[in-house]
Amino acid sequence: MTGSEAPPAADSPATDAPEAQAPAAEAPETDSYAVEKRIGRLAAVTLAWWAHGGVRLVLALVLMYYGGAKLVLGQFGLSGPGDALITQGEMSPMGLLWRMVAFSPLFQFLGGLAEFGAGLALLWRRTVPLGAAIGAASMSLVLVLNIGYDVMVKTPSLIYLILALIVLIPWMPRLARAFLGRGEIRRGPVPTLIPWRPADRVMTILGPLLAVVVAAATLWAVAQMYPPRSTDESIPAGVWTVREDTADPAAQLAEDTRWSAIAFGDTVSGETSPVQLRRANGELVTGTYQRTGEGTVQLELHPLREEGQDIQEYLQQETRSLTLDLEEREDGTLHVTGEGQDLVLAPDGSGSMLYERGFSWQIRPDDPFNR
Repeated sequence: MTGSEAPPAADSPATDAPEAQAPAAEAPETDSYAVEKRIGRLAAVTLAWWAHGGVRLVLALVLMYYGGAKLVLGQFGLSGPGDALITQGEMSPMGLLWRMVAFSPLFQFLGGLAEFGAGLALLWRRTVPLGAAIGAASMSLVLVLNIGYDVMVKTPSLIYLILALIVLIPWMPRLARAFLGRGEIRRGPVPTLIPWRPADRVMTILGPLLAVVVAAATLWAVAQMYPPRSTDESIPAGVWTVREDTADPAAQLAEDTRWSAIAFGDTVSGETSPVQLRRANGELVTGTYQRTGEGTVQLELHPLREEGQDIQEYLQQETRSLTLDLEEREDGTLHVTGEGQDLVLAPDGSGSMLYERGFSWQIRPDDPFNR
């Protein structure tokens, strides 16, 4: 009996061996699954960063475009006496906003600096959250202004605000902790488009350089969109009222087309400056003028854009050309002749108050001055 039981005892190690080695045989499959899971997660994160990068690139270019337009004082232009005759009631809400911003180059420049700086920060991965936060704040203000002054680009500004918030999503938990004061604020994520350490180090160096190149190219391209601008305050720049007119008045005031006031701008864009003309019947016409010679100017005048008028129709409407001769007199008046006009113009100090008031840190005897 003892000899017959020996084989089972001898076989038992052989029988148990496969069971004892089973975990070791399954280990390669487990490691392979873990590797595949890590690769899949890395691919998903990388694709997410690429999508995130596309959104922030679009937003960066938009912000740098509009910011650059403000930095070169091109989007709103500059306020001057050539726009002095239009009354508040004649302006559209958008026109009121444009004139308000144009009057303060400092306000316009700082607004452009915030937008352009946010766009530049979005191009360098380590400053993305700062750029997205500033961009979201800037677009919030722009959206409020567009709604409050009925500017036609309300929807685009809302889209840009949403894009800024999308870019900010990876850092929102940290911002929430910072504002709510709860929890540890850990180091934020860094956008990684190429998950390879050597490439990551190269992009850390090249990223800021490429951002500066793109920003400089964008600013240069935006600046080229606007004509060269200069200032010429020589005669006839300023606001003038008609002191004398050789023409006879019309029987009815509504039919009287004589001139009552004219405003010549002092900002030269390209070769022309803005001009506005008020007639005795109250009609206001606007346009541009150009100094064509010694004491000679040429005016291109057209009516104000009517409510609901298509922009192309407005731009293509015929203008009336006037060539006038100007003679400055010793008493400071201006004698204007030509195109059936024989006028004496006198400087209108009250009409140019907005442009001659200036700025002072000190309190003036007439402060506050609000009219």
